[in-house]
Amino acid sequence: MAVEVYMPKMSDHMESGEIIQWLVSEGDRVEQGQPIVELMTDKVSAELEAPAAGIVKGIRNGAVKGADVAVGVTIAYIADEGEDVPGLPPLERGAAVSVEGFVREAGEAASDAAGEGASGIVVSAAKADLSGIDATPVAIKTAAKHGIDIKTVAGSGPGGKIQKQDVLDLVESTGGSDHPGRVKASPAARRRARELSIDLSHVKGTGPRGIVRESDVEFFLKEGGGPVQEHAPDASTLIDLTSIQKITGERMSLSASTAPQFSLTLKADVEKLSCIRDIMMERVETESGRRLSITTLLIKIAAVSLKRYPRANSSFADGSIRLYRDINIGVAMGTEEGLVVPVVRGADGKSVSQINAEMKGFEEKARKLRFSRDDLEGGHFTITNLGMYGIDQFNAIVNPPQSSILAVGRIINTPVGTDEGTVALRKLMSLTLSIDHRCMDGIQGARFLNVVRELIENPDIFVNGRAHAS
Repeated sequence: MAVEVYMPKMSDHMESGEIIQWLVSEGDRVEQGQPIVELMTDKVSAELEAPAAGIVKGIRNGAVKGADVAVGVTIAYIADEGEDVPGLPPLERGAAVSVEGFVREAGEAASDAAGEGASGIVVSAAKADLSGIDATPVAIKTAAKHGIDIKTVAGSGPGGKIQKQDVLDLVESTGGSDHPGRVKASPAARRRARELSIDLSHVKGTGPRGIVRESDVEFFLKEGGGPVQEHAPDASTLIDLTSIQKITGERMSLSASTAPQFSLTLKADVEKLSCIRDIMMERVETESGRRLSITTLLIKIAAVSLKRYPRANSSFADGSIRLYRDINIGVAMGTEEGLVVPVVRGADGKSVSQINAEMKGFEEKARKLRFSRDDLEGGHFTITNLGMYGIDQFNAIVNPPQSSILAVGRIINTPVGTDEGTVALRKLMSLTLSIDHRCMDGIQGARFLNVVRELIENPDIFVNGRAHAS
């Protein structure tokens, strides 16, 4: 029986996804779990896997590169040999070309870039000598598209496997076939040059094939090169938003305009929490492969607090407040493309080491923006920590449809009056809770925020397993 391939919902707010490229063609045999199409969601790029083993059939006319497809819309089928599949009406997409035309155009582009006369990406890859090369099919096709010899790419995957991002990194560093006149420079060098307003064409590269490295930019500045980009006083530069920045802006604008929000702030003494962190550091780092962070401890603290005060684990919808049983905590993370919020599911039932290990995984995925659907959906409460960036205190916007978000500032040595009438330096942290007033009022929000502070100032309550709902 034919199985539908449809646009999945990969985050709470995703309404549609863009097709980046098909990794298979009509009539190809695929195995269950094999990547068949690459998509750009509202947050990250992802590979959609085949839901079953069989033959790819009935690829929808218009479901081509650049097509925006609504969540739930069927774009193809996986069926048995000789099985007929229902016909799908074309996607409404302006001047969309046929699937055959897309495959032909992509193949011609890859052939031109690689200097081959092959008629398509798959054929081009097949003609190349790939003996001894451990690379994903997507990486091979990406290399062909950009005219990159796959043998020159250093793999970062398991066992040195070459992945798509490895190819793109090489394209970025060398200028690639798409940028014949571009200065060859590493991503780090380009980023540093932008920070210093230095024109890379003036910098001598000492890397392989003359690639400009970050150290070359620093040396240029040290030798008195200084900023060499000249602009008129009233000149300006337009920067296109990334898809993540665009979606984040839209969601936050919607939140600010539709949800009546207010914020509560207090200071928490983190002397004991810092000590607990030091005591737990070696064990947690051994178990999770990552240094124990304050954010990890705050996730655990928030989970226990939500268990104690479930009103904060809620959302507002259709005139009612929905209280959630599961405690799923989103953690705001910054990337080069914008903000993402992966979710620690069932945080109340996980140990500090388990949460820390998940944070390590999220950080690795954030570097390449390769999150799964489960990573990004289902969050009921969010933590955003800018303390590591030197921020004392800030107000965050509630992440809809959630009812609250906790903004965390840096730890500051602060003079505090004691009961004995003296002054002592204590490590204090600012906590600001932004709340949807429809779900909690000021008194309710204050009660929850005080639960969080209590656990921060008395961390042995949850570390030693004595935390309970009340």
